[in-house]
Amino acid sequence: MWRHLDLGRCEPLRAQAFAESVAESVAAGEVPNTLLTAQPAAPYISLGFHQSFAEELDEGFLARRRVPVIRRVEGGGTTWLDSDQWFYQFVYRDEEGGRGGADDLVRLLAAPVRAARELGLPAELRPPSDLVVGPRKVSGNAGGDWADAHVLVGGMLGCADHRAMSDLLRLPHPAIRRIVRTEMERWVSSWEAEAGEIPTYGAWRDRLVGALRALGLVDARPGRPAATEEKRFRAETVPRHEDPAWREIPPVPRRPDAPDRRLRIAGPHGVVVWSDPATGGFDVAVVDGSALREAYRIEPGTVGERFEPLEVGSRAFVSVGERLRTSARFD
Repeated sequence: MWRHLDLGRCEPLRAQAFAESVAESVAAGEVPNTLLTAQPAAPYISLGFHQSFAEELDEGFLARRRVPVIRRVEGGGTTWLDSDQWFYQFVYRDEEGGRGGADDLVRLLAAPVRAARELGLPAELRPPSDLVVGPRKVSGNAGGDWADAHVLVGGMLGCADHRAMSDLLRLPHPAIRRIVRTEMERWVSSWEAEAGEIPTYGAWRDRLVGALRALGLVDARPGRPAATEEKRFRAETVPRHEDPAWREIPPVPRRPDAPDRRLRIAGPHGVVVWSDPATGGFDVAVVDGSALREAYRIEPGTVGERFEPLEVGSRAFVSVGERLRTSARFD
């Protein structure tokens, strides 16, 4: 039997990172495997474990919005999170919960799929980790290990703030932001957009717990954080996340032929950018898997977002496709 910790509506760091303190207790056998549910009370930016603060985030956006930046212990990309999203986090040991990784994601995500359908959202799993309605992503999920416990996390998008999602990203040229936002609007959706009415956090939480039990995946019963978990969160987890050395891990050196920017939007859909040192311009590829769907040339001196796509089949379009094949793809 698992423990269910309902953190409810809480401040962002607790919503995202309390699971790290729980993982220490789960790994030591002090508490059962645990399901956490939460709703962040305020907006924040979440960085994936391997991502660079300096490479990912736009300084102007951070100065304007002044929201917290929290690094996850799981993988995945940079995300904008706010109170219109609901979190679920699975923290477990090998012998009782699974081996971690993609297989566990596929198995456990059957529950949020079922819960969403019961509440009127026709979601399905796009392996390994996205929940989608049609081709559009409505939930992102990721996994990692912490303190010898597995941690799988996910969140349902009640609403999707595409402007914040795109504006927070550091991009080589301001004009590229229009392309990124268009792709986000195309491939990232939300409960509001797909079903109209958004259920309450409580309704979603209860359906999720019920779906886990009905599917025979997790029998999670209500519990409370242990005193040691609360103490560890205050004494270790919070200071770690407030330390710039943790939040601002330096970037990994790039290969000389690597793109200047490679952004996965959702599933196989992404945007890739290369600079042209000779002219100061940029080539931009809009990608579906390994296929080039659209290409753009941002000429030196381009101001604002007024530019046109390259003609399919043109020499310039083919040239962008050749760069794509040799250095970047999304599968």
